[in-house]
Amino acid sequence: MKEPAGATWRLAQDDRIIGAAGTAGGGWNMFVLLMYGAVLAVPLWAVAVVVKLASVLAPGRRPDWAGDLLRWCAGMAAVAAVIVYAIGLGLVQWNASEAESGAGSAPAAPCRSLPPGTLDQLTGHGPSYLPLGFDCLLSDGRVVAADGPYTLLNVLAAAFVLAAMLSLLAVGFLDEYRARSVTPPSGT
Repeated sequence: MKEPAGATWRLAQDDRIIGAAGTAGGGWNMFVLLMYGAVLAVPLWAVAVVVKLASVLAPGRRPDWAGDLLRWCAGMAAVAAVIVYAIGLGLVQWNASEAESGAGSAPAAPCRSLPPGTLDQLTGHGPSYLPLGFDCLLSDGRVVAADGPYTLLNVLAAAFVLAAMLSLLAVGFLDEYRARSVTPPSGT
């Protein structure tokens, strides 16, 4: 059997392609399963936020509700960052797995949107988990970012982490303000 022009290797009949998941044919990965869990957690997160917003708008709050609300917001922002990042991890792994197995897997789906001149130079791909991304490797050694929602997912995760950190910082400032505003009783 003659190899196609430009082929540098050939699989024997018994060989299996080992994907990034470590299983034959690419298989499912923990990140993909984690992504499904994160997608299912999004509606629960949204319901919790709406219920908390309704409780804040309802009358009869405790006098110290602001600190508790800021702590809760910090926690929910951190949970949102984890959810967004888990969805991104699953998406990166999904694309990596799809690119390494099955008919029509080459070039990798995220790399197919490259311009025709660049697409002709495509020699491989590589997933990136931090930051989230999918890179297309070209024959001249350049790396081109593939098409996909990775930039948006990175920005959302970073924004939620920043919101969590700023909320915790605000809790600290609020506690310090309360501690300084309490006047000690006079000893006379």
